[in-house]
Amino acid sequence: VVRRLTPTECERLQDFPDDWTNLGDWADSNGKKHKAADSPRYKAIGNSLALPFWRWLARRIAAQYEGEVTMGSLFDGISGFPLVFAQAGVKPVWTSEIEEFPKAVCRKHFGDEETGEEGDFYKYLI
Repeated sequence: VVRRLTPTECERLQDFPDDWTNLGDWADSNGKKHKAADSPRYKAIGNSLALPFWRWLARRIAAQYEGEVTMGSLFDGISGFPLVFAQAGVKPVWTSEIEEFPKAVCRKHFGDEETGEEGDFYKYLI
């Protein structure tokens, strides 16, 4: 019998921090409450990307600029690109995402400028 990977193990395979997608009970952008569940975590992690190469590339891009560098992220998902660019010293300033669970993950880690919810920066376009 082969056991199923846990969401935390899946996050580690993609090189996200442990519990990156663990929101517990969460509310979507319309205020609707959702119970904690693994299914949206598996879907969001599976639709994301492995970070090691992108972390390397973000550092190379950031090294080419003097002064503050900012970035925006289209089709953001669970904020893989903002995470690696923030680690490289680039400030993520906006994102675009349509699915509610990934938007909640973004809000948890980067905040929502308009509502002041969690995190310390980020502007949602959608």
